[in-house]
Amino acid sequence: MKNRVKTYKRLVCLTIFVIITCVWISDSLSGATVKERIVTAPHPVLRQKATPIDRKDHETIQLLIEMANYLDDSIRPIAGISLPQVAVSQRGFVVMIDDEPIIMINPLITKVGQEMPSLEGCLSLPGRYGYVNRNSSVIIEYHDEDWERQTLRLETFYAFVVQHEYDHLEGILFTDKLLAEAPERLRGSDIPLE
Repeated sequence: MKNRVKTYKRLVCLTIFVIITCVWISDSLSGATVKERIVTAPHPVLRQKATPIDRKDHETIQLLIEMANYLDDSIRPIAGISLPQVAVSQRGFVVMIDDEPIIMINPLITKVGQEMPSLEGCLSLPGRYGYVNRNSSVIIEYHDEDWERQTLRLETFYAFVVQHEYDHLEGILFTDKLLAEAPERLRGSDIPLE
């Protein structure tokens, strides 16, 4: 009987150890995965049209939450990041609006304003910057991480960021839209990357 109790106690201790280790490894990996998962051109996922996210796809929604934390905790300003940029061809991205990360699942741009040039860069195209035409305002509909339907009207910079991230869902890079007549120049490191 004593041997069974010892064996049982060892098994319980081992099980608790394994659970704690798995949780610790999971937490450790999730903090590092977003930055490490960012893919750069010519990675093929950047050219795929992304598929919709299912409401029950908790893994992808959790990844979007981790992406939001990555943007929120980043020392360097980053304006947005899309799922295709972390090698997941699904329709979702995170944008920073008024210093808050906003998760947009299955977004749809419904109305747009007049075009104007936007100077852009991209995490998936390091060191590349250039001007593209973007709409000066947009109305975007999306689901948030709690699957609540949301609608935002965004102007200028935030509208540009949303359009940049939306292009990633369509397999389009900002370099596909570079304006020949606009001067290409580097911008300071304090300007957020889209």
